[in-house]
Parts: sequence; C-alpha cells; structure tokens
Amino acid sequence: MLVTKRIKRKIIDKILVGSILFFFAPLAHSQIEMGSTLTLVSRYIWRGFDTIPNNKPALQPSLILNLGKSGLWFNLWSAIALADTDFVELDFIVGYDKVLSKHVTLSGGIGYFTFPSYPSYPDKSSTSPEIYLGTTFSSIPLSPRLTGYYDFNLGDGLYATLNLQKSFLLGGKVLCTTFLLGYTTQYKDIVVDHGLSDICFGLSTDFVFKRLTLTPCLNYVIVPNETINQENEIWGGLSINYDF
Repeated sequence: MLVTKRIKRKIIDKILVGSILFFFAPLAHSQIEMGSTLTLVSRYIWRGFDTIPNNKPALQPSLILNLGKSGLWFNLWSAIALADTDFVELDFIVGYDKVLSKHVTLSGGIGYFTFPSYPSYPDKSSTSPEIYLGTTFSSIPLSPRLTGYYDFNLGDGLYATLNLQKSFLLGGKVLCTTFLLGYTTQYKDIVVDHGLSDICFGLSTDFVFKRLTLTPCLNYVIVPNETINQENEIWGGLSINYDF
C-alpha cells in the first residue's frame, strides 16, 4: 500500500512539472493582464458542503494574472472565516483555455488547495492537489459546460459538473442566471456517498464603474446527498472586481 502511494505521488509530481513547463512556453509572447476580486459571502458553500460550520460568513479575496492570447492564467484564491472560527483556505491555480473552433473551448488546469489554519499544516492532511478538464459549447443554447475535477489526496476521487447559463435583459440591466449539476465520488474517507452532490441555481448582475465592477448574487443549492449536507442552502454575496 505504501509503495502504491509513493508511485502515485511520483506520477502526480511528473504531471505537475510537465504541465507547468507546457504552460510557461508561450509566456514570452504574452501580454500580462491582472485583476483582483474581493467577495463577501453569507456562507461558504462548496460542492454542496457547508465548508465553514454553522452557516458563518466568509471573505474571499482573489488575484488573477492572464497571459494575453496564450490562454494561460494564474489565480491566487483564499477564503477567510469572519466569525467563530480561524478557518483559512489558500489555493493556487494554473489554468489554460484553448479555443478549438468558433464555438468550442477546451479548458484544463491544476489546483493546489491548502488550509493554513489546520494544526498539521503543511502536511498531507492539510494540502491537496487537483486537476481539471472542461469543455464549453457556446453555440448550443444555454452554453453548456462539462467539467471533471480529480483530487489526488483529501478528496481522492472525481467531481464532475454540468453548467448552464442564460442572460436576460430586465429594466436595462443584464441578469445572469446559472445552473449547476454536480456528481461526486470524492471524500470516501469521511463516508460521502457516491452520486449527485449538489444542484445549484444562481442569479447575478453587474454594476460597472470604469475599472471597478460590483456584482451582487443570490444562490440556492439543493443537496440530494445527506452525507454531504443535511439541508439545502441559500446564500448571497457581493463581489468587487478591479482590473489593473
């Protein structure tokens, strides 16, 4: 069992190194753009889980670098609990988007999730690598996007989603509606059942002030899997985005 885990870790390391080398190849020919987002949410819901217990609010800062036409981007993302707990999450994500044709976009990337507030940080019980691959069909109604995520440590399994979106013009404002259907085989160690994990509905709109954009949102998630969450959740948020 120990040998198998070591082999698995070596394979993951090779994938990470190879992917980074591949992603950095177009760097010299790209124009770097940077943006930042600060989001306040009434609760931190992630893949159906109420990540911070007892419905506590969280602050979610994010910094993203886009390397122009290369399709490569880097994201530093965090979640910080605002009440009754010292929970902190810090994630590093590298992504690549490739337009395969006029109406199809392929996306892939690597995420490294860390939890600095855990007493054991930074060992394996407080860090986790994940890869993802997705395809968006923009010419089909509702622009469906299929994405698969595979976690190699804490989740140790697959999480797959179907995303749909539709925008409406209402009173001079564009309202964006989203739908997500999630399926999981992750978190067997904490006895999470395989199957549908979350069904999420979202509504948002943008208020643009030159380089600053304010985005309020309202979300509702149905959690059919009681081993993930024993109740459905509703939460709101406000994002402040600034493009440098």
